[in-house]
Amino acid sequence: MNTVLAELGKKLADRWMGALLLPGLLFVATTVCGVLLGQGSALDSAHLADELTRLGERMTTGPAATALTVAGALLAATVSGLAVQGLAAAVRRVRVARRPRRWVRWRRERARAARERVGGTGPERYLPARITDIGDRFRLVDERVDAQYGLSAALAWPRLWLLLPETTRPLISSAYSRYQGSSETTAWGLLTLCLGLVWWPALPVGAVLGLVGRHRGRASGAALADLVEAALDLHQRQLAEALGVDLPHGRITPAEGLQINDMLNKRA
Repeated sequence: MNTVLAELGKKLADRWMGALLLPGLLFVATTVCGVLLGQGSALDSAHLADELTRLGERMTTGPAATALTVAGALLAATVSGLAVQGLAAAVRRVRVARRPRRWVRWRRERARAARERVGGTGPERYLPARITDIGDRFRLVDERVDAQYGLSAALAWPRLWLLLPETTRPLISSAYSRYQGSSETTAWGLLTLCLGLVWWPALPVGAVLGLVGRHRGRASGAALADLVEAALDLHQRQLAEALGVDLPHGRITPAEGLQINDMLNKRA
């Protein structure tokens, strides 16, 4: 047990350092520089050097003051990291949001018009129903699995995850980590934009971080959705066998899919 706790503590410490402390310290240092410079002398390096010298003289008045300064910097960095974690969760919720409905309707009409221009056809349920491409790509996993197998991906996925081979899980976990990292990049961009209220150079930096987070979110979200859908396609028989559902056709059809949904939903 001591070995397990020690390993867990090491992993938590590594995550605290990598995800919270180091980016947080960089943001705190940038914030200090921005506040010292202000909007009027935003790029004046000589003014920054003078201000940092005066600040350093005030902080080195004694060991207690130095310790308090270091502790304050670490605390501010951790708080910044935790704030970004919360913002990242909000970013992920916004990506899959259904409102504002006017924006969703505009996206549906645009997609329908593009489909008509190329003479393509497809189910209405495949048209956009979320405010972002990422949200629609995640939603389409459930729609496509339901259309093909009559199976609810939301109900089946937690159970199927437990049955996946060890070679498959790391691929999906890695894709999810990249997707989560993209939302954190966007969150750092939002926090940096807030710094722009007192130091204007933070505005373009925040905008770039936001765009990078959006681009990475679309790419990593699409990869994650593809992997989840592929796992459902390739390992559906394992789920049916684990639940004791016979497959007369060698795969799940809508009839078996409804039966599995009923079992997993506990007939609710």
